[in-house]
Amino acid sequence: MRDVNPDRLNSTLAKQYVFDIKGLLRRAAGLTKANFSSLLQGSVVLFLTFVVLGVFAQQYITINDDGTYVFEHQSIIEIVAICIVAPLLTGLYMMGVFVARGVKTSVFTVFQFFPLLLLLALTQLVNSILVQLGVVLLILPGVYFYLASSFSLMLVADRKLTPISAIILSCRVFNAYWTQIASIFGVFFLLFATVPLTFGFSLIWVLPFYFSTMGLLYQELIGEQGVSTEASENDVNESSFDA
Repeated sequence: MRDVNPDRLNSTLAKQYVFDIKGLLRRAAGLTKANFSSLLQGSVVLFLTFVVLGVFAQQYITINDDGTYVFEHQSIIEIVAICIVAPLLTGLYMMGVFVARGVKTSVFTVFQFFPLLLLLALTQLVNSILVQLGVVLLILPGVYFYLASSFSLMLVADRKLTPISAIILSCRVFNAYWTQIASIFGVFFLLFATVPLTFGFSLIWVLPFYFSTMGLLYQELIGEQGVSTEASENDVNESSFDA
């Protein structure tokens, strides 16, 4: 039986969780090594999906002589891309969660959440709109929404929350430990910066490590939903963020 701690989310929102960045990254690295094959295969599926979508979209892009370009049917193509990518991305995030819970995974886990396509696509679409609006207004709000919404897809898949409830709860969890979570994203920003320097070969480790870390972070801060989670559900339904 897996360890279910219904009070984990409440402890996180109450800022009672002891956040050890080095320890968490060390554990995530160990989980990545132990489950490297399935995590890498899932990452390859996502990477190839982006390549195929890029090749497909390229035929609708016309570059003018002055350097400007026209992207025909851009909105439709972007929505279709979100509908395809969101379930796959969620599958990879949940692979990290399952690994953290000691559940065996395979490359087919990536496709497990396509039945939730509409909810996941809507969640990702709202996230993208919030990030783009934040970037247009000021850069920092865009960065905030990008980081703060990082748990939303997992919350929809794992706890079956609505997109808005998942985004709100994700932001509340981020607000509770924003410096530590932002620091972890900073580490991965540096790791992804090595990709051009290694001609892309570092992605072989960085991508599985990233999804393993995000899954472990979700499990540590939010965890599984137990039987006695009325308080957690009440927290989710609140419409205001905790600073």
